[in-house]
Amino acid sequence: EPRVLRGAIGVGLGPGESAPIPEQGVYANISFAQFQVDAWEALFSTPVSAPAAASAAATSRGGAIAPAVQGYLPTTAVLRAREFTVTGRTFQNVLVGGSREGLVWRANVDAAQLNGYLEYRQPSGSGAGRLVARLARLSIAASAASDVESLLDEQPASIPALDIVVDDFELRGRKLGRLEIDAVNRSGGSEWRLNKLALTMPEASFSATGNWVAVSAQQPAARGARAAAERRRTVMNFRLDVADAGQLLSRIGMKDVVRRGRGKLEGQVAWLGSPLALDYPSLGGSFVVNVEAGQFLKADPGLAKLLGVLSLQSLPRRLTLDFRDVFSEGFPFDFLRGDVTIAQGIAATNNLQMKGVNAAVLMDGRADIARETQDIKVVVVPEINAGTASLVASVINPAVGLGSFLAQLFLREPLSRAATQEFQIDGTWTEPRVTRVVRPAPAAPAAGGVN
Repeated sequence: EPRVLRGAIGVGLGPGESAPIPEQGVYANISFAQFQVDAWEALFSTPVSAPAAASAAATSRGGAIAPAVQGYLPTTAVLRAREFTVTGRTFQNVLVGGSREGLVWRANVDAAQLNGYLEYRQPSGSGAGRLVARLARLSIAASAASDVESLLDEQPASIPALDIVVDDFELRGRKLGRLEIDAVNRSGGSEWRLNKLALTMPEASFSATGNWVAVSAQQPAARGARAAAERRRTVMNFRLDVADAGQLLSRIGMKDVVRRGRGKLEGQVAWLGSPLALDYPSLGGSFVVNVEAGQFLKADPGLAKLLGVLSLQSLPRRLTLDFRDVFSEGFPFDFLRGDVTIAQGIAATNNLQMKGVNAAVLMDGRADIARETQDIKVVVVPEINAGTASLVASVINPAVGLGSFLAQLFLREPLSRAATQEFQIDGTWTEPRVTRVVRPAPAAPAAGGVN
């Protein structure tokens, strides 16, 4: 076979541009209107003498570049493209200055959507290699995010291992701060393990670990290729530490819904499908919420949605006590906490509680995340005295639930029973329907009975 000593490649060059031959290696100066990495990789992944059938097979499995072709590829290159596409993701106005050493490609990249350093290690055999990125900025628009979701929904046989740090990350127009991702392929490509996902911003920090694994990965594999219809399941353990809930919600597009608020959400969720696309019908898991020193504001219910329901804006017309204005203008709370479970896209709780200055609110019910509906029992307990406050401030054990908690409350604080009001909230998140529930009077003890 011939061995490449040195060379130069020039494509699409304008007047005054050239591709000089270096002392060693291959230099490329390339300008394209469109450059598709996947198409070129598929071309060079096929041995020169392979028939068309083998070419199609190599394209589908993303094999390594054939040795006969390897030497002809650039060792240093300058690439300009108005559109640059890789794994279904398109970047505009791209300028790349890079080099190759064997199977390792390194490049400094500047484009409309990103700026920074990239390193890609091609696989020596099957697999998808490893991508390392240190970027000053990365912006993924809504259309591009949808393209990536569609690509992952096709459940490719392998995904590159990722080691990514982005100082300024933007997703669908939302600036999400610093992004860190560490993910690897395991079990022959049937599992994509997320060792680290972190987002850091002034208002909050989010961290998660998990995996994206074939549902049948633990079952004996069938002989032959992967089943086209095989589905993968995403599992994510997460923690969200919040320094300012109001500012965090403003950052993600829900301004003036909550003021202040600090605390955390922590738990695990899982669903069928890719890590970037929640599948509500299969969504399951549980998490704990504990937020302190905040206030629900009077917000547009179309914007706030379920948070609008939790803010109890729909209750004032049904309330008869002197703390009606507390809910009308937004409910300030000392804490909001409880346990939430999710099964097939239905979120449920039996111990969600909020404690305010004049009243406490206890909730028991469920919400359909996909249909954006709810069926929630809301109990409003006024602050009668210090004893009521201390009891309401106790943590409700989810194994006990709201019913037993209220029984204990009314036993210790009989005056609270008469003043407590109960409501049923159903309908949609944007148009909740509120029905006041009349509590039955306690039964009088039988004559001659023993208390």
